[in-house]
Amino acid sequence: MDAETRSEYERIVNHLARTLRSERSLQGLSRYELAQRAQLSERYLAQLESGAANPSLTVLTRLAGALKISLLRLLDLAELATPTEAEYLIERLRSRMASTRHGVALVGLRGAGKTTLGRLLAERLGWQFLRLTELIITRAQIPLDELFSLGGDAAFRRLELESLEQLVETGTEGLVVEIGGGLVTNRPAYELLRRQLTTVWLSTSPEEHMQRVVAQGDLRPMHGNARAMEELRAILNERTPMYELAHLHLSTSHQSVTESLEALEVLLREHLVEALPSNKRPDAHRNGIDNIEAARA
Repeated sequence: MDAETRSEYERIVNHLARTLRSERSLQGLSRYELAQRAQLSERYLAQLESGAANPSLTVLTRLAGALKISLLRLLDLAELATPTEAEYLIERLRSRMASTRHGVALVGLRGAGKTTLGRLLAERLGWQFLRLTELIITRAQIPLDELFSLGGDAAFRRLELESLEQLVETGTEGLVVEIGGGLVTNRPAYELLRRQLTTVWLSTSPEEHMQRVVAQGDLRPMHGNARAMEELRAILNERTPMYELAHLHLSTSHQSVTESLEALEVLLREHLVEALPSNKRPDAHRNGIDNIEAARA
């Protein structure tokens, strides 16, 4: 976020803490109740009400909806600008935040190359590689099989969304994030992901998906299940319309790791450079992944 945008946010946050406390009190809501309505942690809401947190527009929109008030009223911009100026300010912030998706999220089924390409891409860029699943395990404090046993898919999807929200709150610039194959079925999480990061769908054929998973030493998909390939095709067919909502798509079918990595670099270089303001774009005549590095400077 540039200095001008940060300054605008700081002015708004000074009013937000007071407005949140006032609106919550007027509606007779406890902090816990408002946090549940807005799908936020109670601790994070306490930080917002004390002026110690700088929320994203996603969080602000959820709070306004939970309180059943407009975003203008929540931000309490009357003291900062006229209503017309305030509307312009909100749209300006939305536009700037939408144009600063510099983190990358890799989506797709297991075996598409998310882990391998994600690690290599992060290394090339000098970025950090994260697996969302590991953040979920850390948050749950129990192994995934126990989580599914105790709470089922609903518990996992709730923690998946919370873990992603936490990641977004701490900042996603300079990150390459591997996303679990089923997150696309978690609509709030997938919408948040696509707003905050550049999403890339890595795909391959069902046969290659299966071959790669087995080659990694994981025989579970085939163990005692003669219909494993049929089920894999069904899952892929079901999720393909959701995967297609990603910003970018790369097929890794019949490609070596080196070929896929080079193709991914070119795809991202073109997309990320086009998304940057003109004064942040690298020389259009330069080639290679250095373009992205220059854009981040």
